[in-house]
Amino acid sequence: MPVSDIVLTISALLIVIACTQPLARRTGLPFTVVLGFIGVIIASGASWLLHTRLTDQFNEVAALVVNIPVSSATFLDVLLPILLFQGAITIDVRRLAKDTVPVIFLAVLGVFVAIALIGGAVSLVSSAPLVVCLLFGAIVATTDPSAVISLFRDLGAPERLTRLVEGESLLNDATAIAAFGAFLTLIISGGGYESGLLVQQLGFAFLGGIITGTICGRIAISLISWLSSFRSAQLTITVALPFVIYILAKNYIEISGVVAVVTSGLVLSAMARPRFEPETFKFFQETLEQLAWWATGLVFILAALVVPDLLSDFAFADLLIILTAVIAALVARALILFGFFPFLTALKITQPVDNPTKTVIVWGGLRGAVTLALALSVTENPLIDRETQRFIAIQATGFALFTLLIQGTTLTALMKWLKLDQLAPIERAFRVQVLTQSLSTVQSSLNSFASRFQLDPKLTRQTAEQYINRLSRIADDKSYEHEINDNDRLIIGLVALTNQEKSLLFDQRISGILRHDLVDRYLLVIEDMIDASRESGREGYISAAKKPYRHSTRFKLLSWAHTHLDFNRPIASHIGKHFHFLLINRILVLELKSFLDRRLQSLLGTQTVTLLQEILDQRLGSIERHLAALRLQYPKFARTLDRRILERIAYRDELEQIKNLREAGIISIDLARSLTSEANFFHATRRSQTHVDIKAKTVELLTSFPVFKDLDISELTQVTKELQTRVLADGAYVFKKGDRADGLYFIESGAVEISVGEDIHRLGHGDFFGEMALLNETSRSASVKSISYSHLLLLEKDTFHELARTHPDWRSSLSEVATKRNSMNRETKTDLKTD
Repeated sequence: MPVSDIVLTISALLIVIACTQPLARRTGLPFTVVLGFIGVIIASGASWLLHTRLTDQFNEVAALVVNIPVSSATFLDVLLPILLFQGAITIDVRRLAKDTVPVIFLAVLGVFVAIALIGGAVSLVSSAPLVVCLLFGAIVATTDPSAVISLFRDLGAPERLTRLVEGESLLNDATAIAAFGAFLTLIISGGGYESGLLVQQLGFAFLGGIITGTICGRIAISLISWLSSFRSAQLTITVALPFVIYILAKNYIEISGVVAVVTSGLVLSAMARPRFEPETFKFFQETLEQLAWWATGLVFILAALVVPDLLSDFAFADLLIILTAVIAALVARALILFGFFPFLTALKITQPVDNPTKTVIVWGGLRGAVTLALALSVTENPLIDRETQRFIAIQATGFALFTLLIQGTTLTALMKWLKLDQLAPIERAFRVQVLTQSLSTVQSSLNSFASRFQLDPKLTRQTAEQYINRLSRIADDKSYEHEINDNDRLIIGLVALTNQEKSLLFDQRISGILRHDLVDRYLLVIEDMIDASRESGREGYISAAKKPYRHSTRFKLLSWAHTHLDFNRPIASHIGKHFHFLLINRILVLELKSFLDRRLQSLLGTQTVTLLQEILDQRLGSIERHLAALRLQYPKFARTLDRRILERIAYRDELEQIKNLREAGIISIDLARSLTSEANFFHATRRSQTHVDIKAKTVELLTSFPVFKDLDISELTQVTKELQTRVLADGAYVFKKGDRADGLYFIESGAVEISVGEDIHRLGHGDFFGEMALLNETSRSASVKSISYSHLLLLEKDTFHELARTHPDWRSSLSEVATKRNSMNRETKTDLKTD
């Protein structure tokens, strides 16, 4: 078939696909199901026109449809990669991670159970050999991502339900295709197949796909970051990526191309957004959605075109086999969901999945292009006998048609019957308040618009009455009046604030200020805050918000390397990033306070908003405390970061002004382009690199400690050389009771908590501790813990004794402090005994 005819046919089919969308909306049927219907009608009609003796007028047109070269490679190599990639990149990876176990069980164990049950059941009602029945089971065991993802999104299924079926459909292809390859090899070889090879192939395909997808995804992320100023180049990489990975993995590395593409998509889903400018990312999403929509339409309509040929030898007896396979597949999915899942939930391996959701997942396991593509590959294989080809073609096609035409068309009704299409009680109650505010705003805006442009007052009143009547009906509806209590309002407010914080993170003005790795870290914190708010309310939100300031394992390692190996650069980089994180954190929290007053006051009420303000004030106070300590220690670095933020805000505002002038028609395209280029060049030339100097200690800094006030400049200079820096996060111990005395500590910034028995003392900037053990030459008598991000200066034991020997007055002043502290400790112990 000439290339021009193929292009013509594909273009005509795309027009048919476009015209099908309004038909699907009018009929209320899923778009993919309607496409399947239309495809079968087109294929059947074209075949009839080509072979009928009534007329030859339409032979050329019919031949374009009948002779279009559709093969298994068309679906698997051309259309499937972009569908998998777009499906993976739109999934919220951080949410999907919480459902990893159920998704893996559905995608792997569910496929094997389905293969066994379908193959065993079909072998009982057909004359086909068991291995052929198992091959058929592998072909139909996988749910189709092109069918499942589009259908569940079109139906507006609940978020978690959609996430589970999407995750399963994206991953189970690999399991089924690996099993399909093993059984196909077994048939071709006549039984000479090593036991255990299936599991080995599956493990290699999965693991290899994950590794390849991760590596390629990270390479793509690096390229996207490098091409940050070139939107077209960034988009080209992301569109080409799934095809490169799929073909490379499948044909050359011989691993699962499906898993590789899905993994790379998940990597980009988790990491790509901060690497794009906000407008570019939106354009990137829209482009991928459009490509996936075209691919979905072509998948279904091309698959439908081959249905008549695949069913050409259909006999009534085949219907029993198809129905048996359908029942076995439903039983297999039910066995996993209703049998294994409660066991996993009881062991707290996964979150509970309610029975209505399980029911819909069982019935929503649709098959489509992947099933037909695997069946086509069997019919195209000259090493497979004709009877096996006929059996696979008819059964697989009939099975796919049943799931699409029966299960697909009834899924909406099932969801309604199970009430999965309804909002949760809290959401329904909150909906009333949102509608009340929205409709009141619309009514006010309508009156203002009519007055401004002097429109007919009578028409304005008639239009406004519609909203007044809706407001009255809402006000009269008391069914959900008691569904939402104060705690629910607080949780709604906390989740709203956190979602707004996420949006602000990608705001045009903020975008580009924060390093990409810090944006990734911030997003993880935000997701933790959302989950913690829903589970534990206020306490959970505050605890999750404080998580970035805690003493992490990574910080412990860096601090150990800094202390014992004198590796300063890693911990300096960590502190610089933390400083950067805190600055942006502070800006966003201040923005949230404004958002709270502006948008949530009327929705949540004064009492709830007051509580939310207190929570934000608590967050802000914690941020300010950590920032103050860092600003005191690194003033130059702090000023550089402040200036960089101001320059970024000015740069974004400059671009926004140019854009607004162009959209208003005030300046030409050429002038706008010139001004934008100049702004980009000016901004690029002003980028500067600065680093935290972890070793910076000056004489001026030492003079801020009263204990050094009597030393002259030369002595202070010598002490400066001997002091060592110690950096501790919130909650980290400086030393514990009974430890060997290593030196005298000075608090440069931050604060520490000294535990003496049950008594607790706090020290801050300018204080020192650890002198008692040195003066008395004993072990530590108390435990000292950092209660903020603290910078300490350590005067080591030998240097301390040398300084004490040469400066008796300095030693005397330390002894006086130690005597007072000993006296306080004895008084504390006496009080405790008396109590």
